[in-house]
Order: sequence, then structure tokens, then C-alpha cells
Amino acid sequence: MDAPTRHILLRDRRDWLGTRTGLAVDGDGVLTLARVPAPADGKVIAIATAYPYVRDVSGIALGPCDAVFVSDTAGGRVLFFDGLCDGQAWIGGVETPRGLAFTALALLVADSAHGRVQHFALPALEANLSWSAWAQPSSLAVDSKGRVLAIDTAAKLLHRVDRDGATDAAFDAAIAASGRLSSPLCVAVGVEDRVLVSDAGDEVFVFDAQGAFLVTLDGPGGWQPGALAVEGSRVYVGDAATGAILVFDDSGVLQGSVPGYRGPVTAMVTNAAGDLYVKTGLDAAYVVLKADLAFVDHGMLEVGPFDAGELREWEWARIEATLPAGTRCAMQVAQLPGATPAPVAGDWRPLPCADALLCPLLPSAAAGDRRYLWLRVTLESDVPQASPSVTQARAATPGENYLDHLPFTYARNDQRKDGKEGFLSRLLKLVRSEWRGVEEFIDDMDRIADAEFLDASDLPWLAQWLALELPQIAGDEERRELIARAVALFARRGTVGSIADFVELHTGIRPAITEAFEDRKLWVLGQASRLDFETRLPPLDPNGMVVPDMDVVPPCCPGAIGRAVVGESGPLTAFQLGLPLFSENAYRFCVLVDAYRVQYPGTLEEIRRIVDREKPAHTDYRIELLEPDLRIGLQARVGIDAIVGGDPPPWHVTAKLGFSTRLAPRDGASRVGEASLGESMTLT
Repeated sequence: MDAPTRHILLRDRRDWLGTRTGLAVDGDGVLTLARVPAPADGKVIAIATAYPYVRDVSGIALGPCDAVFVSDTAGGRVLFFDGLCDGQAWIGGVETPRGLAFTALALLVADSAHGRVQHFALPALEANLSWSAWAQPSSLAVDSKGRVLAIDTAAKLLHRVDRDGATDAAFDAAIAASGRLSSPLCVAVGVEDRVLVSDAGDEVFVFDAQGAFLVTLDGPGGWQPGALAVEGSRVYVGDAATGAILVFDDSGVLQGSVPGYRGPVTAMVTNAAGDLYVKTGLDAAYVVLKADLAFVDHGMLEVGPFDAGELREWEWARIEATLPAGTRCAMQVAQLPGATPAPVAGDWRPLPCADALLCPLLPSAAAGDRRYLWLRVTLESDVPQASPSVTQARAATPGENYLDHLPFTYARNDQRKDGKEGFLSRLLKLVRSEWRGVEEFIDDMDRIADAEFLDASDLPWLAQWLALELPQIAGDEERRELIARAVALFARRGTVGSIADFVELHTGIRPAITEAFEDRKLWVLGQASRLDFETRLPPLDPNGMVVPDMDVVPPCCPGAIGRAVVGESGPLTAFQLGLPLFSENAYRFCVLVDAYRVQYPGTLEEIRRIVDREKPAHTDYRIELLEPDLRIGLQARVGIDAIVGGDPPPWHVTAKLGFSTRLAPRDGASRVGEASLGESMTLT
């Protein structure tokens, strides 16, 4: 063998090479089909209608406390669903409500019949403002800066205004200059305030926050995009041609479709949990698809080219996958003599099995014609709740030839006249393929002790080998990091900083720890002599207690004061001399914790358990809960064991100024109890 073997691993820990469509990587680095929302009961929602359906525009928006606002466009009103109390109410005053959007101050309603956008101010949803910058507003969206975007159906334009209603002329001009929009339908805002617009010309355009064109969503042929919704880097688009809800990434690549819904879509919105709210018509009906309950039906990973080297080729490829019932996983390879151009459809060859030799796929090609390799992994599922799981895909150039280890006569007699490999050579390759898994397992044994390569479920097992208790509040990445620095953590175990670190790791609370010797008071002649302020008396004589000898006491002197009982007290040994000066302070510390942080059951007990586990065995401690108080002798050090509270909040009186109450002159200010109106009390 004249050259080393080259290996390709498509997965490195939790990162995969190549470009993915319709696929996702879980926390352990396993490749699966991308998760999408679906009905909570697992049943497909199919609304009977003719396709393609008419792309009407309505509205749905989400407010605080699980509130849902729905435009009843046909009924001329907006429906409010109270997510906390399961109540509902109608908001009138809008003749033809379409698009809805929610800001921090108001609910915005596109009243297309009157050419205005109405504001219903919180919390009472009172109509207090309207903008008339549009002839026939339909779809609405609000960006992170509070700017409002609206589609003007009559003018076939997209306008943006600031939070005060002033037109953003620069943005409008940039959109017009792009020349992309012919008849816009719906608008949505994505990450970094990117603006997405669906157009009746059967395209979805993406613009940046300044209005510059970025990309077009790469939809299927013949699609008719309508309603839009954005969740992070994911975009949902209702397709009027098929009734499907298509899923795209933020680069415009189609990832698949939502398997649990087929029907008309007039508006969509997502919440923070990833649930998708779908409005199904011009009435008040809508459905909720819960996040991550299903998988897309198809996904693909493509990567390459990989160079085997001059006059060399790739020998084998393998995929490692788990296939639940109703799922499939396949690998295709393309072998070409050059790195460019990329393979076309006719260049791809399917792998006959999960572990296969590549030479038989192109038996007539020379080694140099198979120098560059591309790999394509395809995942499919017929069951929305199931997905294949791919843990690794790899390829390698020819490895060790077992024939080289046999006497030369075997190699000489195994040569064929046509130059192809003989029977013995092929047989030994088969044996080598059987041994390959064992050799790879041996080579990978060092990774078993590396948290970066382990699945999350195996992290507690590895932590046990290091005698490390993993915090329950830590995520998988935090646990991997803790295992990696376990030795460094244990090197300082038992110190004040280490005890505080472990308490914080397990509870999220970092206590302040003071050692008792810091409060020790020493007597210094001429500088510190005030008893119990700068100095204290030791409980015993520093040299120990001496038992008096009455036989040597002079007659003129009085008897000994007090008495000592031999066996109960006595002289100190040599190494204990001076101990009474420090015995009350040595090996003691105090753990200071804010009281409000341990109000949940079990928190204080968990802190005590961690401190008991981490402290040196010969030490003792107490836990002090800190209230916003100042107690001389107990809590007196500001910022350490005492907290200075701020000003009390103002009093609020439910009275309307000028209606049910009046302000008195300054010298006769109205008072409620001891609160002065306008000074420590405010009216709401």
C-alpha cells in the first residue's frame, strides 16, 4: 500500500457537513427529519374546498396572557378570546376587518372598507386613533422597532410608517425601486426585521429592514403563495394551489410541508412556543397546530466533492441509521474525475446497502475517473410522527490489503489476465469489511470518555466515573462543559469560591460566604483596646488551665479562686498552646443567601445539602437568610449581610382626576392616611 487511507466523516460531534433541506439535528447530533407543528390529537385537519382556492386576506393576532384576536371579516367585527378565563367578546366599530397586528400599546386592525388602520388601546381596547395612509389596507405586520407595515390592496403597494404614523419614505422608495411587487397579498416580519411579502405573481420576496431585495423563496412549481407567518428562521406559507402549508428556512429553501393540515389559509401567526395559529376563512374560525408534534415527509443532505488523491479512488461508503416502521433512509454517490461541474441527475448511483463498495457502481471507469466523490443522504417517512435517525455517514479510500501479509505466491497466483482482482483478493476484502467495525470501535474507544462525543443520555454515566453530580437545572451543553472541567473544579474543592460555585451550579443562586476569622477582634496597644469593639477576652487562658497546688501556696496569699476538676479540664498540650485565642473563629463560616430567592420549597434544603457535601469535614457553618433589613451586630455590612431597600412604590387610588377627586392647593394638600397627593401618592 503506497498511500495512507483517507476517511470522510460527515458528522463531527453535533455538526454535519453539507447542505440540508427538510432535516434537523437534535441535541445529540443525530440527523432527523425536521419537526413541524401538527394537531394535538394527531389527526389531519382537512377542509373540503376546491383547489386552487381564492387567496383572501383576513387577520389573527396574539396578545398577552394567551389572548387571541380574530378578524371576522364577513361579520364586520373582531373576536377576542381570553386565554386565561376562556371567555370571549366582540370588538365592534370596524366594517371590514382584515389584517391584525399587536404592539405593546394597542391592537391594530386593518379596516379596509374605510381605508384606515385603527388602534384599540390597551388595556380596555378603546378605539383612540386611526391612520389613513392607505386606500385599502389588508395585511399588517409590526417590526421590532414598532414600525407598522401594511399592504395596500387597491394601490398594490407596501407601505411602512413609524410608531407615530409618519410615512417611511425611504423604505417605500426602496421597495418600489426593487420592481419585485406586482400585486402584494400578505406581509410578515422575520429576524433582523426582514420583510417577507407574498405576491399574486406566485412568488414570496424577502427584503431587508431598509427595503433592499434579498432573496425569493424557492417554492414548488405551480404554487400560489398567500398567508405568511414567521417563527425565528422558519417561514410558513399557505399554498392556495394545494391547500398545504409549506415550510421554508430563512435562506429561501423549501424544507417541506406541515402534514397535519390541508385547506384554505387566510392568516397565520406563531407564538413563543412555536405553536401555529391558522385562520381558515373569512369568518372567526381558526385552528391551532402544536409545535414539534410531527415531521416533514422528506429531507435530504448533500455534500461534496471529496478528493481521493491523484490516480486514486474511493473504495467504500457507509451510512448508520435507525429506521422505525414506515420510514426509509438511502444514500447515493456520484464519482467524477473533476471537482467541477457538480453532479447532474444521471451521475448519482444508489448504494445497494448500508455498507457497500463503490467500485462496482462504475465498473468500467478507470481509477482516475472516480477521484472525486459526492454523497447524498435521503430520509423519508410515511408516518408524520416517525422519522429515520442517522448517526453517521462515511466513506474511505482503499485501506490495508490483507494479501500483502500473505506469502508472495498467493498474490502472484491471484492475478488475472484482464487486470482485475482475483478471487482471493476479493475474499480478503470481504473479511476486512467484517473486521472494519471492530477496528473502528477500538479506534473510537478514547471518545467514550469525551463528553463532546457522547449522547446526552450517557452524560450521567460518564459523570459517575468522575464522581461528579450533574446539576438537574443544567442543560446538555452545560453538562458537557462541567464534565470537561471536572478536574479543575475538584482541584479547588472545599474553598470558599468552590462551595459558592457548586451551590450556584445546582440552584442558580450564588451565595456570599464569610469566614468567621474575618470577624476576629485583636487587641493592639494604643490603637484597639475597647472591649468587644476592637478586642475580646478569650474563653480560657491562652496557655491553658493550670491545676492549683495548695501545698505551695504561701500563707499570706488567699486561696485559689475557682477550682479545676482533673479529667474535665487541664493543662493544654504543647501543640494546643494559644488555641483559645482562635477556637471560637477557626473552621467556621457563614453562608449568606437572599431570603426571597429561597422561597420555593426545597431550595434551602438543596443549598444545605450542597454545602454539606462540599465543605471540608472539620468545618462547621450556618446559613443566614438576608432580608432587606439593617440590624446592628447581626446585619450591618451593606451589600454583604444587609440590604438597603429603595423607595416604596407610590400609592395608587382608583379615582379619576377632575371627576371624583380634585387637587387641593399646595398648602392644603389632600392626604390619604399619611400619603401626600402628588408627593408620595399618584392617581390612576
